[in-house]
Amino acid sequence: MADEEKEGYWTPLEKYFRDRLFKPITWIFGCAPHAANALTVSRFLIVFWAALDFLFYQNPIERQVWFIATGWTTDLFDGPTARNNKNITAFGTIADHTADFFLILWMLFLSFYVTASFEKLAAILMYTALAATTIGMILVPVGILLFKREKRAERPGQPYLDFMQEFALKDLVTTVGARIHTGLIAFGVIFYLAGAIWRKDLYLYSGAVLLLVQLVSLGFYLHEIFRARYEDRMYRMRQGLQKKIVKLEAMLHLKKEKE
Repeated sequence: MADEEKEGYWTPLEKYFRDRLFKPITWIFGCAPHAANALTVSRFLIVFWAALDFLFYQNPIERQVWFIATGWTTDLFDGPTARNNKNITAFGTIADHTADFFLILWMLFLSFYVTASFEKLAAILMYTALAATTIGMILVPVGILLFKREKRAERPGQPYLDFMQEFALKDLVTTVGARIHTGLIAFGVIFYLAGAIWRKDLYLYSGAVLLLVQLVSLGFYLHEIFRARYEDRMYRMRQGLQKKIVKLEAMLHLKKEKE
């Protein structure tokens, strides 16, 4: 499938406006070598330090809101920095997806933690939403790995490192649907945690609503991922069937000539 078919219309448009919006800032980042990758790697360090700060040093959970907000700020800038400075790499693309995954899992862990203090009915509702989100987020990398297996079947003779680079840069497309879901879950958990920690009902209810809305977005996101896998499989099946038909027609034509 062509890139425009995979991305559709809104995905490149969203990237264009985001890149233009952050161009002055990304120009500053561009003065440093590998700035985009550095921003992405820093997200791993932020998640690691946040977990260490809360679980090992047992510092107040209030600090986690700032860790999470900082982590998502790096996610906001690493993509535009890479594109605006023409420094898109396979490593950066894969690392970006992986860092987002770990950051979201850590946010969900904290959300489960603060929900324990809620009244029974509210806790059951939020535990259900958080559990469904966690399962969905685990299915995302599963779907990507299955999609990678389908793409590998299309290019079995390609050296693996070359395949991974092509897969990351051409096949692993972040659609606007995925970006919307990421925004919903990021703002949802930040508001939810801030409301639960600082006892601000407006933040708490806003976060809870966003977390419920993102479940719908997560469903569409998973549909995109698994549909891409089966579209590739059907494409290969059609190609194989067409080759068999051509081969069969050639055999029939040859048989008629002999007769």
